[in-house]
Amino acid sequence: MTLGGSVKSVEDVYATLVSHIANVYNDVMQYGFIDPVTHPDEYQLFNNPHQVIDGPCYVFLVHGKGPAVGGFGEEQATDISALSADVSIVNNNAQNIKCFTNEVLATVVDGSVQNDARGAILQFYNASDTSYIGMDMDEVSGQYTYTGNVNLDAQIMVARAINDVTLGVDNVLQTNVNSVGLDLIDWAEGKDSSSSYTPRFRCNGDSMHHVIKGSIMIRVEDCQGFIIKGNTIDNVDILSEGPLPDELCVDYHKGASSSDGSDRMLADLRGISVAAVSAYDDDLRDGNDASTISSNTITNLKSESAKLIAGVDVQGVSTGVDLENNYVNLDRTAFDSPDDKWIGLRLRESASGIAVKQNNNFVQGVVIESESQRKLLPDYHPRPAGDSEWPNNGCPFGH
Repeated sequence: MTLGGSVKSVEDVYATLVSHIANVYNDVMQYGFIDPVTHPDEYQLFNNPHQVIDGPCYVFLVHGKGPAVGGFGEEQATDISALSADVSIVNNNAQNIKCFTNEVLATVVDGSVQNDARGAILQFYNASDTSYIGMDMDEVSGQYTYTGNVNLDAQIMVARAINDVTLGVDNVLQTNVNSVGLDLIDWAEGKDSSSSYTPRFRCNGDSMHHVIKGSIMIRVEDCQGFIIKGNTIDNVDILSEGPLPDELCVDYHKGASSSDGSDRMLADLRGISVAAVSAYDDDLRDGNDASTISSNTITNLKSESAKLIAGVDVQGVSTGVDLENNYVNLDRTAFDSPDDKWIGLRLRESASGIAVKQNNNFVQGVVIESESQRKLLPDYHPRPAGDSEWPNNGCPFGH
């Protein structure tokens, strides 16, 4: 197959990919990073600039049925069997955490995200050094030419085999998630001068096109009955930079949990977040059936590029939650100001039966968002027990 002006075989591409993986592994194990001098191609594709977890940090994540790859929940699933229930997260210590999330722009052709047979998107832009990869632009004609790299070559080669039915669409292999179209394949092969591609990207996703939600230390969602008690969260540092410029975005991941999809949460940080939650079922607990967030200590949350740092965030149409005896001091230099990014406790006006006891100490204050402030979930947002933007119930590894 001709890719980037060179004839390449499956064996060549596979051998190069295996070699890249081995080089990255050996460098990281020996030096802690990829050597940019001896392995420049690997460095460009796989470098982790902060040498910490690349992706949203969670300490605990409890979610309803289906993978937690979409936006935050708004309304609880009506199917009781799809809910998580009777959850206890008690007396845990989460300290000294560093991570970052890398925004990966999803290539779009004719309104469709281009992802490979395993669900990974085709990446033509590198957020780390803010430059295009796998393509060159002719400054005179303005036309883009495919140059490729080992990742893109492998993805397009498999896509060609699927389109030619050399490799079948198989629910077991899950090759049915491939969405790479013939127009992009023809452009990469350089079949004729009429084959062209102009970069168009969908923003607000990661390498698997999961919607970016920032980092959350304890996240409970689509849950009926929970206790979050006696946990300590201290010294969390999110190193994510701000979202990439809007000029690069033709649109935004439709899984975003707000009608304004451009409101991206790349560097945002939450200590405890609950969404679309409710009290215990009467059959599960006697007496007071409220879910509780109590006696937790949340201190020293840092994220330089964040638009929001929240100690406790009660999201969606939640009901039946008691908050008592929590201490939240996100930053010793920040106080209760409406103009900064620190919020001790954030509630939605749409929530009901949320009891905030006076023995809580939210140093950075409490914000109750009105309906006019809260951006409503779009009708097309994937639901935990309903339709999804992705095949296979949310992502290629959903089964």
